[in-house]
Order: sequence, then structure tokens, then C-alpha cells
Amino acid sequence: MQDCNILLLAPELFITCVSDDERFASEVYDYLFSTLEKQRQFEEGKDIRVDKQNVVLLDNEIKVDDSAMVPKGMVKWALESFLRQDKEKFKDYGVIEFGDGFTIGKILHPSKMEMLTCEICGFFTPYAAELTTHRMTHFGI
Repeated sequence: MQDCNILLLAPELFITCVSDDERFASEVYDYLFSTLEKQRQFEEGKDIRVDKQNVVLLDNEIKVDDSAMVPKGMVKWALESFLRQDKEKFKDYGVIEFGDGFTIGKILHPSKMEMLTCEICGFFTPYAAELTTHRMTHFGI
């Protein structure tokens, strides 16, 4: 019986950059790219292959191709590190993981987006009828 080493690669990863500042996405991209390049000097990053073909800025999105061999956790760490470098400027910003991607940008509370919120569990929706139906599920109705 032969020993097989199988490397499972994550699908390409998309990072959506949301900000009023039109340079925000390019600043995130530059920081992410240089941070990932620096990680190659450490044991955890020895397999990383970062170049301009597999880490690409597309308008307000950054695509990290699976050929870059960058762990998803490392991307999240780098994005959070970007926000920590200027805590005052990015005090209302955060990183949200959603499926196979991240969104980095200003976090808005649902009350500021004209959303209705369930006071029992925090569920939110823009529709009053949906919130009423949702509340009924708490009481088994």
C-alpha cells in the first residue's frame, strides 16, 4: 500500500471592499499583497505563491486564486491587520466572513439601514410582515 499525500485546495476566494473612499480597495489590495508576500519567509507560509496573476484587484473585489496556496485564515488575519493599522480611521470597519469570501468595510447597524429587528434573537429584515411571521416561530404558532 502506497502512502498518498493529497493537498485539498480551497476554491478561489473573493474579498469585497466596501467604503466611501474610492481608493479603499486598492489600499486593501496593496496591503494584502505585501503582507502575504512577507508570510513566505515563515514556516506556515512556505508554500504560498503570491503574484499579480493569482491575487488580482477587480474594481472593488480582490480575487485570491487557489493556485496562490494562501490559507483562508491567513487572508482574514491580514485583512483584520489592515484595519488595526489605523484604528481611528477604521473604527467603524470590520471583516465579515461569508461562505468562501470576505467583505471588508464599514459595518452598519441594522437600525441605521431601516431594518426591523426581532427583540428575542436579533433576526433582522426590512419587511414588517416577515418579522411578524418570524416572531410567531418563537412561540410555536
